[in-house]
Amino acid sequence: MIQLPPGAYRPASDRWGSFKRLCAGLPEGSIAVVDRRVARLHPAVLSALKAREPRAVVQLTGGEVAKTFEALEQVMAAGLSMPRSGTLIAIGGGTIGDVSTVAAHLLKRGVRLVQVPTTLLAAVDSSLGGKGAVDMTVRGRVVKNPVGVFHYAEEAWLCPELYESLSDTQLREGALEAWKMVASLDAELFHAYVRRAPSLERMVKDARRLKEFVCARDPYEHQGLRRVLNFGHTFGHVLESLSDFTLSHGDAVGIGMLCALDVGRAMGVTPEDVAWRVEDALHQGPGVLGRERMADLLERAKLKDVTALLSADKKAGSAGELRMVLLTGIGSAEVRDVSADVWRKLWPLWTEGKRA
Repeated sequence: MIQLPPGAYRPASDRWGSFKRLCAGLPEGSIAVVDRRVARLHPAVLSALKAREPRAVVQLTGGEVAKTFEALEQVMAAGLSMPRSGTLIAIGGGTIGDVSTVAAHLLKRGVRLVQVPTTLLAAVDSSLGGKGAVDMTVRGRVVKNPVGVFHYAEEAWLCPELYESLSDTQLREGALEAWKMVASLDAELFHAYVRRAPSLERMVKDARRLKEFVCARDPYEHQGLRRVLNFGHTFGHVLESLSDFTLSHGDAVGIGMLCALDVGRAMGVTPEDVAWRVEDALHQGPGVLGRERMADLLERAKLKDVTALLSADKKAGSAGELRMVLLTGIGSAEVRDVSADVWRKLWPLWTEGKRA
């Protein structure tokens, strides 16, 4: 049997259980990257790691500050003495997972990676799919994820006790990402969620199954099939940047989905009834922040800044159009090129918090 190199695509290997039990199988001499807040709220995590005699435990502050070249250098420096056969374990939310994925890809030209998502958002989305990235500052604005890699984790550990300390906001963020996948990929599941809200574990398992199905068909985005996972992300990333990242990623994607529904309606791609049903479900289910929050962010923004952020988006088309995921129905979506004229006509309504 041919052994896959570290980071190469492999089917998701999810292990559920307590961190202490799963950590007992971690190879000695590993490098651990841990969110400081997680270490403080869950001291048993550091105790379990210490028992495995790691080469280093790097504690980083979670959030976008973790997705900098400075934080990446800190992780890389800790891993210099690690052999290529070593393991890097990422314990935290999406930003900790991002910088750790980039480090695992670069250290020794690739080392084994284990993801331990500690937020619902990371559990349903970012810890699966092999992507890692760091941010850059361009003309005074932070641009999301322009420098990144594909490096698949060999395992993901899903530890329910780590989700017990999550705030309502963090739970909403993760639920929004899960509903994003359900609304764009699985009509039957969407209707089931509308009838009865899923448990946290059920939602995580459903979202990971849907994302794995997409990633297995296009593990490195060569065919464009994975773009469907970006529903809500185009304007979501803009809103994050405009808020100076006071708006969380999950909440930004939630509002970004409302923008995408408007664009889809304006272009005749998204049927009117589909847009209304999805928007209503996002309010009733995960509790998307309303259009008032959208207006609050956009009414203070300059159109040229929004245009610059959209132009820097890695999903932009070669001719300068946006490339957006638009719903064609419940559970179905496609990628369309969107001219600037379309979203600019919607701009006055968005700044007033109105539906198109």
